[in-house]
Amino acid sequence: MNLLLWKLPRRTSAREVRRFLEHELGSYVSDIEVHDAGTSHAYATATLATDVPYIGEAMAQQLCQRRLNDEPVRARVSVSGDASARLH
Repeated sequence: MNLLLWKLPRRTSAREVRRFLEHELGSYVSDIEVHDAGTSHAYATATLATDVPYIGEAMAQQLCQRRLNDEPVRARVSVSGDASARLH
């Protein structure tokens, strides 16, 4: 299961995004990729270590309530394939 995180603050580095996701998702995250860090198009994808859809969706909803560098972020989960279809 894959998670997509977008609307990342411009001033946020790839390392900060990884730390944020590792802290928020803990052992449920197995791989994190950050793309275009420092730009208005920055996003991250994370592979979740669960195949239970409602757990992934709960994680995405929880991330939407968090703030990264004092700005809200958006998240969604994809059960099959990648989560690259970003929502704006």
